Amino acid sequence: MSLSATERQLIAEASHWFDANRDRFVEELCELLRYPSVSDESDPSPKPDEPYGHEVRRVFDHMIDKARHDGFPTHDYDGHVIEVAYPQTASDEQTMNDIAFISHLDVVPAGPGWTHDPFEPRIENDGDIIIARGALDNKGVAMINYWLLRFFAEQGQRFHHRVRMLFGGSEEPALNDIKWFVRNVGAPYQSIVTDGPFPVNHIQKGLLDIDIAIPVGEQLADWHSGSSTNTIPAVASVELHGIDIDDARQALAAANSDGVDTGDGGDAHRRIHVRGTSSGVTVEAHGISGHASKPDGTINAIAHLASRLDDAGLLSGRDATAAANIARWAADPYGAALGIDHDNEESGPTTVNVGIIMPEREFDPQSIANNEIVSASNGDTTDDDTSDHDGNAIVMHLDIRYAVGQTKEEILNAISARAAMIGGRLVAVVNDDPYYVSADDPRVRLLTDTYNDVTGTAERAKPVAMGGGTHARFVPRALNFGPEFHADSVPAAEGLVFEPPACIAPGTGAAHGVDEWVSIRNLRAAFLMYALGLVRLDQYLDGEA
Repeated sequence: MSLSATERQLIAEASHWFDANRDRFVEELCELLRYPSVSDESDPSPKPDEPYGHEVRRVFDHMIDKARHDGFPTHDYDGHVIEVAYPQTASDEQTMNDIAFISHLDVVPAGPGWTHDPFEPRIENDGDIIIARGALDNKGVAMINYWLLRFFAEQGQRFHHRVRMLFGGSEEPALNDIKWFVRNVGAPYQSIVTDGPFPVNHIQKGLLDIDIAIPVGEQLADWHSGSSTNTIPAVASVELHGIDIDDARQALAAANSDGVDTGDGGDAHRRIHVRGTSSGVTVEAHGISGHASKPDGTINAIAHLASRLDDAGLLSGRDATAAANIARWAADPYGAALGIDHDNEESGPTTVNVGIIMPEREFDPQSIANNEIVSASNGDTTDDDTSDHDGNAIVMHLDIRYAVGQTKEEILNAISARAAMIGGRLVAVVNDDPYYVSADDPRVRLLTDTYNDVTGTAERAKPVAMGGGTHARFVPRALNFGPEFHADSVPAAEGLVFEPPACIAPGTGAAHGVDEWVSIRNLRAAFLMYALGLVRLDQYLDGEA
């Protein structure tokens, strides 16, 4: 596919319009990023229109007020999803199918380790880089989607289909927002999910969330680590009772085979801290956070902590057994230690993340499923009674993204066998089968061509697979189209930012990690691709009908 004269004019007009309004865009994006909109479904009786908590309600109201001020029709679907529509006549709305861009306004918890307040955006690199929680995932592109409405309204564009933007409020924990929407409202005729890599993501691995109860002794009985199941933890700590601080430091130093400092120095991403408490010591390990589906370059702090405690001989009995096995399982993000490693050329390798550790007495399978785990589209869940353990136990949560060609039964059998070897067992399982759209689907080809035509690179990008899960899993006919640019997914293109800038410390900056960042240049490029892609898709679907 190549650009027509009309399409070239559209891109030129969109480029000029965005550049003329760039400062306003940055200002409005920063306003959006200041809302700490972490979805919270813990209240069994939430307030009306606040199913995901007050902070999500606040960011929804902010977007609705903006849209009403700009004259766009809005609809609030009971606080689960909000809609901002492109102005159409009444007859149009009654007769035409719709095209919906889907993004989300909730974010993962900030977590520790940020170099500044994660909800007070920091602007770097002459205004191109914005650092804040949600900058990349997913508020930057949510604002781009909204600005598409502004641009086309000023241009007087008429579409063959109704066009609307849907903003979810609970994508990060469990995608419950869009599941509720499809179940209670219905799926759009054609959805474009803007929450993944360019050019088009046509395969998503299967998602399998497993909670394992592991027997422990007194030392690990109160172990809490991790803040989100789909985030590789950057920090993990545990309090050990009855241990002298000097003895603990000496033991950790003696077992230190990799130069890890036990004080305040050393490598910031592999550091061990020991602090005295009224009853013993707290041992804290630092790693490198990131998204559970992208473990390369990360260090799981839970694995690091368990390994150091095991090496130092600070634990005994059930505690020592649990730590040794958790250290092995959590340190291997590709599942070999659990016997579930698998790779497929089309989808890539299976990944595993140990993201949460908590005492079993605090474990509520339903609460975890609602707030952290990606629930199954087919209702495939297991929720066993956890009351028959003799003594103390902790629950370890596994976030598994399994490759094409692998089955959940194979994974469950392997993990069950390993857990049983140390007296553990599975207490909750949630599965979501893989998402797949053929690379030869005409809509996939159209959007892939759109990406290539806008970038103009000699090497053509091709549809890509990923381990992350998006709203597209639960919306019939949905397609994933950007906004992220990854060097391993698309060829280098002039003017795009593929690598973290110098203002981002090594090992940070990922979508779910510390100092999450986004490039305005990249968002501008996405804006152009969405503008052209929407016009092309509108024309194609009109012919399809």
